[in-house]
Amino acid sequence: MKLIKLASSIALGAALLTGTVACSNNHSDDDAKTTQKSTTKNSSEKSSESSKSSTSEKVTPVEEDTIKTDAKKIKLTQQEALDKFNGQFKNKHIKSIDLKLEGNQYVYEIDGFDSTHEYTAEVNAETGQISRARSEKLDMDDKNEQKALNLNSVISRDEASKIVEKHVKGTSQEWHLEMDDDNGKAYWDVEVSDGSKVTEVKIDAHSRAVVTTDHDDNDSNDD
Repeated sequence: MKLIKLASSIALGAALLTGTVACSNNHSDDDAKTTQKSTTKNSSEKSSESSKSSTSEKVTPVEEDTIKTDAKKIKLTQQEALDKFNGQFKNKHIKSIDLKLEGNQYVYEIDGFDSTHEYTAEVNAETGQISRARSEKLDMDDKNEQKALNLNSVISRDEASKIVEKHVKGTSQEWHLEMDDDNGKAYWDVEVSDGSKVTEVKIDAHSRAVVTTDHDDNDSNDD
């Protein structure tokens, strides 16, 4: 009888122990799943935050080319600008050609003349649009003084730029080609900037010789 009771007690104890272990395992599984979910969630949130942070920290590149590559806005060649002028005022002699910055745009300003009038047209060097065109009557003195450019005998704007940039430090940014009524020669006046000062260099458009160098401090050197 005692043996039966003892066996029953042992069996009951074993059953209770098994139930406890099973319950413990279930809790452990639940805890593991909860921990895994929490870890996954935190990882996902961190990844999302990291992605947002990365996106928000992306900075649009500074348009440093705006200053450096203003010359890229010169899409019209000098000849194309002259064609625009000739389309507006036919069969005129060319007196001078400017290529200058107005605001953030390059503009050709071309002056011409005939026996009675002088003509001016401004052409956007990027779009080719004529922004201004006008003419006015010449007085008697002007009629006798006007001399036309012979564009076939002068150096190009690019060549003028190379000459002045070897002469002074900086980058050419504005150009002016004009006949001198006194001696009948053509000259390039080129404005050069090195970022801190501006220098104007005048060169003979025929011989390529540097004639004058004017700094922005108003000092002038004759070469």
